[in-house]
Amino acid sequence: HVLDCDGLQDEMEREWNTVLDAKRLAKEDSERWQKEEEQWNNNYNGNGRRLQMELDSAEGAVEFDMIGREGDSNGDGRDFMMDEMMDDFMGAGGGDFGGDFGGGDYFDSNTQLTLTARHLFCLAAEGITLPKSTTEEDSDPSIHCDIDNFETRESLLNLWSSARAQVSEDIIKKTLGLVIEHKETLRGHGVHLWYPKYDEGSEGMLRVLNSAFEGSLTYNFDSEPAEEGVHDDLYRFWNIPSQLVGENKLFVDVGSALGFTAMLMAFEYPRTTVVSIEPASPSWLIQNINFRCNLSEEQRSYVHPILAGVGTKHHDDNDSMMKMVWKPSMTTSTRNWNIEKDFDFGKDIELTVHLRTLRAILAEATPEDLPLGTPISVLNLDCEGCEYNLIPSMHEASFKSIRLILGRTNWGFIPVSKKPSSERAENTHKRLCTHYNFAKRCKECCDFPTLPVRPRLQSATVEDTVEDETGFGEVEVGDETDNSSITSESTVADIAGSMCDGFDVWAEENHLHDVPDDYGWNEMSAYVKVDSR
Repeated sequence: HVLDCDGLQDEMEREWNTVLDAKRLAKEDSERWQKEEEQWNNNYNGNGRRLQMELDSAEGAVEFDMIGREGDSNGDGRDFMMDEMMDDFMGAGGGDFGGDFGGGDYFDSNTQLTLTARHLFCLAAEGITLPKSTTEEDSDPSIHCDIDNFETRESLLNLWSSARAQVSEDIIKKTLGLVIEHKETLRGHGVHLWYPKYDEGSEGMLRVLNSAFEGSLTYNFDSEPAEEGVHDDLYRFWNIPSQLVGENKLFVDVGSALGFTAMLMAFEYPRTTVVSIEPASPSWLIQNINFRCNLSEEQRSYVHPILAGVGTKHHDDNDSMMKMVWKPSMTTSTRNWNIEKDFDFGKDIELTVHLRTLRAILAEATPEDLPLGTPISVLNLDCEGCEYNLIPSMHEASFKSIRLILGRTNWGFIPVSKKPSSERAENTHKRLCTHYNFAKRCKECCDFPTLPVRPRLQSATVEDTVEDETGFGEVEVGDETDNSSITSESTVADIAGSMCDGFDVWAEENHLHDVPDDYGWNEMSAYVKVDSR
């Protein structure tokens, strides 16, 4: 009823008829073009003539280089003939075309039936039937997700029931209509990921996850290629020390977006328990689709997606709310500090997010596959500022038990009118900056130049433990560990180096020390009227 599968069937059949008409026109035009080219060559007996046609896809301009007989000045009416041919050709639909004159892929945008996640759920419910191609040359429209498999179909229908219980109908319909299937890879693992078309956030996340894999560029951030040979451990998902992953180990992904990181964990580190926490209901719904369409049933048993925002221990009765905005053009950036003028009323979705403490989330998300009280081995913080809720609220012993924290801080990005208090910032930064990757790349850490920093963890082959002289407890080491980095003391100033140049000016410009309270941070608004950075 919500998706109107009957109406979708009618709509799909109309679109498919349009596609078939476009294919027919493309074929007729291609055949006519080839025939006219043959006629052209025959008229001039092949005496060294050739037609070279180049289409500049960026400019949309067509250039012609006509090479005629020796001494010919191109005054024999060929310009008129070519103009007429190109008018016919471009009038048939225009666009890009292949290197041969037979048309290639220049009809590509018009000859594919677009199938969204709305089609996926209607197929799982057996509410629609995909159309068939009318020729042997063309393949039938299809979705890679194996909906013919009973377990996959049943899991999608269970997801539908869960979504209906937690998400409004309007958001479900809008989200599913925006999402399409993309053929991608995650460090060599072939996947078919669902995300909105032109989603720069997903594209950037894929760059980070595939960073430095088999010749690809190295990325520290989604749009920032690293210097050659330099990687700063901000997002170290493919090189997590072996002693931190596997059976009875807990990876917590806060701000998990569409689930790409959780999927990579399932592929690279089997049997690691992954808690995937996402505050935006559209992203939570899409990540669940990705899990069901790409992970095996056994892999999914270790991945636990939770729809929630992470709040502080002071939020009353674990029942506070926060306004956030979800953008289909940037699904990795759901947050409560959006510039109002950037809101796209036609596509963006304003959400009311339920905030819960991390302890409450973990109590729900970690079932019997983990021993009671299992500490977090790896915490990934990519949550657009929620670190200022989560980190100060953690008990000191709980925080110190986390072996590796990935991600980054966001103080410099948050507009001043939406910043949390400077006291909250100090408590957050002082804890996070004890981890190597934060001290290496987060400028906020320069506020604590003498702060001791945990050694950069290496993968241990023969597990052993030594006392960590920085005061953070025991550190597992092995044959692959540089023991000198454990016994020597390192501070933020040692690790950050030149990053801290000009810090005092940066701190003043970003009001690091002069935000008196959390008023703007807790305000029930997702917008800032003026960019007050």
